[in-house]
Amino acid sequence: MKERDYRFDVARVVCMTYIVAFVHLYAYIHTEAISACVIPIYAVLTDASLGLFTFCSGYLLSTKYRFDGNYLVGVFFKKRIIRIMPLFLLSAIMLYLIGFNGLRATINGMLCISPFLKPRPYTLWYIPVIIICYAITPLVCRKGLSWRICCSSAILTLFILLRLLVPSVDKRLSFNLLFFLIGAVSAPYFDWKFKRIWYIKVIFVLVYLIPLLYLHNNTPEVLTTHKEYFAGLGVFAILFVCEWLSDAIFCKDNTHKDNKIAQIIRCISYSSMACYMFHRLFFWAGEMLINPAVSKVKWLYMAGIVFPVMLYLSYYIQRYYDITIERIKIFINK
Repeated sequence: MKERDYRFDVARVVCMTYIVAFVHLYAYIHTEAISACVIPIYAVLTDASLGLFTFCSGYLLSTKYRFDGNYLVGVFFKKRIIRIMPLFLLSAIMLYLIGFNGLRATINGMLCISPFLKPRPYTLWYIPVIIICYAITPLVCRKGLSWRICCSSAILTLFILLRLLVPSVDKRLSFNLLFFLIGAVSAPYFDWKFKRIWYIKVIFVLVYLIPLLYLHNNTPEVLTTHKEYFAGLGVFAILFVCEWLSDAIFCKDNTHKDNKIAQIIRCISYSSMACYMFHRLFFWAGEMLINPAVSKVKWLYMAGIVFPVMLYLSYYIQRYYDITIERIKIFINK
């Protein structure tokens, strides 16, 4: 059995924390939050974080599944649907009830057609995208490398042409699809580890960060024009950083003797999808409960109290959901 690759646990935690605890939390602190979402450097890092999240999904699914029979395809879809859809539907309905998303956007999202039709739900737009990625997984993750490359190229070309022909298609779909396919195609053949050539990673990260910071301070329109390019590089820059963090946090022999930080990382990684789906509800509830007028006080309250509580409760949402599903399976199989 292949040992667990903790880089992806770290990557989930880093990406989720950036998006949830920094980018989205801004909306609950400042009234000009909408304009903050389009600041080039924030937008680039947000796309890079979600792209890495999608890359991890493609890589791990391809490592786990090889679709050589119809039975396995059915099992895969059953597991994916049960894993994500009930929580997604619950989150979508609750975000509609608190007025975060409109009715049409909510319905489009719940039907998973929002990547193709407007309006799209805020925040939850990503879930239909990842579900589409799941849908093409059995087609891509079979046979050898030549099949995977040709099939992925055809799928990506199809979605790019669809984007050109139908302006309402979300360009974020093709971006995330690209990195899902990179992960799915490469998983059996390449592990994306560069421990023996660490200096190349240092150079890569510096080459990425220095222009990013320079362009942000001087010519942000360049970042806006080439946002997908910088975000694409950011996927691997963040992955390299997560590899360093993983080596520092987890024991080299991957035993149970990991420290408390490693245990916390695993727990947050496990609950990352639930945290992403429900964080808006936790932030809304926190704001309804206490809404400090001073921005710094609100930052301390939301980031120091609401966010940790959200992480804690998201873990138990995911855990008890999984326990419930297992009990239902046992009951049905009796």
